[in-house]
This record gives sequence, C-alpha cells and structure tokens, in this order.
Amino acid sequence: MNYKKILKITGLVLVIAGIIIGGYFLWRYISNKGGIAAVLKPAGTTPTTEVIDVGGEDGGATTGAGITAEELAQQKQKLSIIIDTPIFDYWINKSDNSIYYVTIDGIITKLGADSKKIASNQTLENLHSVVPSADGSMALFEFYYPQKPIFSVFFANTTNWQPLTEGTVSADFSPNNKELVFLDNTGLKILDLASFKIKDVQKMNQFFDIKWAKENTLLLYEKPSADIPGSLYSFDIANKTIKKIISEENGLNINWSSNYELGLKINSINKTASLSLIGIEGNGIMNMSFITVPNKCLIESSKIYCGIPKNIREGIVLPDNYFTREDYFIDDIFELDLPTGKITKLFDGNAAILDAFNLKLKDGALLFINRYNNKVYSLKLD
Repeated sequence: MNYKKILKITGLVLVIAGIIIGGYFLWRYISNKGGIAAVLKPAGTTPTTEVIDVGGEDGGATTGAGITAEELAQQKQKLSIIIDTPIFDYWINKSDNSIYYVTIDGIITKLGADSKKIASNQTLENLHSVVPSADGSMALFEFYYPQKPIFSVFFANTTNWQPLTEGTVSADFSPNNKELVFLDNTGLKILDLASFKIKDVQKMNQFFDIKWAKENTLLLYEKPSADIPGSLYSFDIANKTIKKIISEENGLNINWSSNYELGLKINSINKTASLSLIGIEGNGIMNMSFITVPNKCLIESSKIYCGIPKNIREGIVLPDNYFTREDYFIDDIFELDLPTGKITKLFDGNAAILDAFNLKLKDGALLFINRYNNKVYSLKLD
C-alpha cells in the first residue's frame, strides 16, 4: 500500500474542507456585520464607491438597511464631487465665496464659480496642517513636520507668504483677522498682520496647541491620546492669567463652532470613548447618544452636521486609531437641530462609501473631504 499517496490525498481533502468551512464562517461573519461594506478596512487600498447591489422584486426592494432602491437613487443624485483630485485640505474665502484647496505637496489652487487657477505653486515638504482665518483671506501652513516644523502665513488676496519666527510650535489667527498669536520656545507672542510687528505676551516654557477663541481669550490644549491625560486651559491676554477648564481627560479632542460658544468633545475612559457638547468654559451641555470623531462634525448656528459611522469595530481606540488611519468608517450623515432636538438623516452610507471630515456649508450644500480618496464632495441640502 502506498502510504505516502494516501497521506497526500487525505491532506488535500482536509485543505479543501478547511477552505469550504472557513469560507462558510467568513460569509456568516460578514452577513452578521451588515455586508462587506461594514467590515471593509482599506489600509491603502482604493475602494469602490458602491456599497451594495440592490436587488429583489419590483415595487420598492429594500437594501437590508431599511432604505429602498428608489431612495438610494435619490440620495446619490444629491451627492457630487466638486474637486476631483486628491487634496490635503481646503477652505472657503468668504470675500468672494471661492474655494482654495491644497495638494499634498502644498500647491494651492483657487476654485471660483466659473474659473480655476493656481494661487501658489510653491511646494511644501511634509505638509502637516492648514488653518484658515475666520474670513478665509489667509491660511496658516505648517510643514517640514516633524523634523523641523516651519509655520508660514499665506495671504489669498496677494498670494504672498509671511514666515513666522524659527522655533514656532503652534499659532492661530485672531477672531477679527488682524493679528496672529504664536507660541515659540520662549513664550506667547502676537504678530500684527498689517505691520508685521511682534509683541511679547507671556513667557511660557510649556508647549500647547492654540486657539484664539475670543478677543482676549486663548484656549491652550495638549495633543490628544487615549493613553495620556490632557487638559484644556483658557488664557486671558489682557490680564495674563491662565485657568484650567478641563482637567486631565484621556483622548481629549474638541472641535469648536466658529464663535467658540459650543464645542464637540471626545474623551476616553478605560479606552471607551464618549462624545459630548460643551461650552467655552468646558461646562457640559449634553451627552451625545452616538460616537464619532469631532473633526467629522460641523457646528453652524443652531445646527450640528456629523458624519456618524454606521459601524465601529469592537476594541477601537478613539480618537487615536482614527488620526493614525488605522481605522476608516462608512458614514451616515446627520443633521441635529439644537433648539428642537430633531435629528435628520441627510445621507445613508449604503448609497456610497464616505468617511467625511472637514465639513463646511456653502451655497445650500454640505462640503466635506472623503477620507477614502481625499476628494471634496458636495451634498445638497433640502
């Protein structure tokens, strides 16, 4: 008897059986999680924009998510791509309602209603952040990160650049767009954006990220991590006093309204994230019944717009895993009306794969970057 041959045949049968059984349990897992879209984790792949294939009998076949094929088609008609090239970031210049967008290498393009032109062709290596002024006439760029960060102001109207002093670690524009506060290795300083004169404000040996919230109020906060407690401070420019308003919360990250009256705050307790609405003094206003990352939301007037994940994997650490791009989401997009508490679903994630962030309102539409392809989308609002 040829035992080697029998062993080979037996091994082959076991492998085939294992594939069949494994495939069955994989199918069961995917089905229980809501389909392939719900377990998709791109990790560098280029996903398709289609999530599901609607089928079934005529007369309103459902997708398995409580939405009909007709409703999906209507939602897709509201969605369009307005910047069909991968970008790093964008902002709106309120003086002429134009959009400025920045590629990963720092090239800036101005997109008007009927025109498009390069506003700056200066390349910026290792671009880290773009922070526009309140009116969109300027933007603060940080690049050469993290080796030797450089901060420079771009003036949209003149296309000129103004670098900040060497050693700057954070900065932000004043609410009236006339000044800029920055923190370097000696302390807080204010730059007059007309004369470019600098005045010292306060010696400081601790590094913070800065937001200039009100005329005389700065918010100073530490970079978020679910493993490290961070605090939020307010600094009074006139009196030169500092006050702690949120004390040592893990995963602390806040996205503020444009007037800084309200903020969406995420924090983490034992690696479990929670989301709440707070005031400028750090006071809690409302605990949210959903979880998302604050930069996936926009607080505008009396409404909050959010990309809210349809599914969040068990064991995810927020906001860390999102910022490091270890996890991507598939979002439903909601509108919350604060005075009434009414919640409206504006877009169902079964219609297209969207991981929305940097939300803005423009001309009756909600704009955002889709993290899957870094293109800018427009969702018409009814």
